[in-house]
Amino acid sequence: MLVDTGQVGDEAPPAGTAIVRPLRHVQAVRERYLERFAGPAEAAASRSARAWAWALGEWATSPVTDQHTAAPPTRSEIDAEIAEADRRQFSGSRENRADAAATVLRWLIGHDDHVPVRGPNPGALVGGSGDVIRTRYQIAQALHRVTEAQQRATVANLDLHLAPAARRHARQRVAYLQGVAATLAWVLGYCDEAPVSHARASELTTKDLKKERVHAEDLIQQPAQSCAAVDQPPSEYGVGVKLGIAWLLGDTTMLPAAPR
Repeated sequence: MLVDTGQVGDEAPPAGTAIVRPLRHVQAVRERYLERFAGPAEAAASRSARAWAWALGEWATSPVTDQHTAAPPTRSEIDAEIAEADRRQFSGSRENRADAAATVLRWLIGHDDHVPVRGPNPGALVGGSGDVIRTRYQIAQALHRVTEAQQRATVANLDLHLAPAARRHARQRVAYLQGVAATLAWVLGYCDEAPVSHARASELTTKDLKKERVHAEDLIQQPAQSCAAVDQPPSEYGVGVKLGIAWLLGDTTMLPAAPR
């Protein structure tokens, strides 16, 4: 071990590394990841398994290019390994395939929020549940930001001095943020009904989220339908639901309260 990870709290990233994930999440996901290998020898031969050791500073040879680097590696060195893995994948080269190693590195530095493991309930490894990779605290914080943004957009929509186009944009943003807020509140258990279908479930599952995403996509297509229901929310509401679910599942790293 070249990095003394025992000197930091479990909620902080491993000290001295370019990793942005909390140490306890790194340890939990890595442990699950290594279960895919039959033994230490097989893991040692795997570039993806070596990516963990390299990023943590336990190994000084990079997993893609086999270069000797700093231990732990710098962010630029990790970015270079990912870029080389992508280049090889794009070129179709099967020599020293390292796309799995790049997947691990992307998650460790925060480029991709998908937990890079197989098996049931991956979200629990990072404080979530099922396929939801956000913690309740993160979801609650996001809901707070969305609510504040929704209030600002509502005020703008009521401003008679704004140009019609600006008010129309504010109105669309209100609907979008309402969709996001309804989704986050639903997942937190603040309301029983799903945001679009209004379905009820005693305990939400990943299947429920993905079904609701389909309903949101149908709602987004509403303007193209000749007989859309009058009482349906606008399509922007569906966009908010869809992107809220995407953030919960790690399909996007962007918080759903960010400007659109």
